[in-house]
Amino acid sequence: MKSHKVVVKVLLALLALSAAACLFSFAYGAIQDQARQGRLEKRAAAVLQEQEFRRLGAEHGLWKKLPAELLRFRQRHIISMDDFDRFRRDLNLCLDDNGFPAPSISFKYGRSQGRLQRVTFHFALNGSYRNLKKFIYDMERKPKMQFFETIELNGSGDAVNGSFTMEAYLED
Repeated sequence: MKSHKVVVKVLLALLALSAAACLFSFAYGAIQDQARQGRLEKRAAAVLQEQEFRRLGAEHGLWKKLPAELLRFRQRHIISMDDFDRFRRDLNLCLDDNGFPAPSISFKYGRSQGRLQRVTFHFALNGSYRNLKKFIYDMERKPKMQFFETIELNGSGDAVNGSFTMEAYLED
């Protein structure tokens, strides 16, 4: 009987030892999973940080190009003070090409905003609707920045009276 008690005690000790080893194994696995999860989170954070760094690098590149782009925009679209006389001649040519005699155009210079100055000009035209429409279209296609601020058309029969207010921005 003593041998059975010894065998039972040995088996119980082995059972306790295997249970302890199993618990240790589960604890070790949980610690490994947490460590792995931490590494994955750090890696994901690093990837996000790298993506943000690349995005900021690309944005910084665009910001570095901005002065040159602004200069190119001003050269293409803003009317210089020297080119204003040419713009007025182009306006008169556009009027003449569409069958309108050169009207009296009143100019009003606004206050300067930095290097830009707003110029508003007002004139009236009388002609066919088709010619007025073509004139508006031709002016809108001009490469420099000028805008129709208001267009008022009144018609009777074939004649249409148009009152135009345009604005342009001039640069010193």
